[in-house]
Amino acid sequence: MRAIPFWLLVRDLTRHKDAPDMRVIARSALALATVLTIAACEGSPEPAAAPVAAATPAAAEAPAPPPATGGLAIEGEGLRLFSASGSARPVPFGTPQDVVIGLVAGMLGARETPEVTTNSECGEGPVQFASFSNGLKLAFQDEKFAGWFLDAAGLTTVDGVGVGTTRADLDGARTIEIDPESTLGIEFQAGDMGGFLTADGAAGTVESLYAGATCFFR
Repeated sequence: MRAIPFWLLVRDLTRHKDAPDMRVIARSALALATVLTIAACEGSPEPAAAPVAAATPAAAEAPAPPPATGGLAIEGEGLRLFSASGSARPVPFGTPQDVVIGLVAGMLGARETPEVTTNSECGEGPVQFASFSNGLKLAFQDEKFAGWFLDAAGLTTVDGVGVGTTRADLDGARTIEIDPESTLGIEFQAGDMGGFLTADGAAGTVESLYAGATCFFR
């Protein structure tokens, strides 16, 4: 509602011939103008405050995916590499030495170059050995992969046989034959793979495993 200017009220009242005393008119007009002004102010609603936008929580950072890893398995014919997707690559005896060392070092994540030594007194001629920190020792003759030896827990065959495997689990996974004539300990054969036990009977566990050229002094 719009407020009526005070001078308009006075002008309209003074036009009448029988107008009352001007002071009375002025007071009345002033009172009326005040009432109308207040009414006009009360009738105009204040603008609503703009809604405050809700704070959007920061999106949680997605965890970094774990690094892709594969695996390495020992077997009677050499080694077997597994990619992160599960595909397998055999590394048979006869593979070039530099290829085998590169593949194994890359799969194990070894930052250091494996220690390479030569034994010239093996019965089959000089043999080079590449020793890794996980207990795996690779044998090479004429720069070709010739055998392996393992004496630490960690690596296993695809069916789970490794250093530390109990005699019961070994018998359950493989058909083994104990070599009664071995001078090196409780030695057994399981197909193309051999090994040694800590004790004979059910209390024994696998102490070491080997396949291919070994250069054992019997």
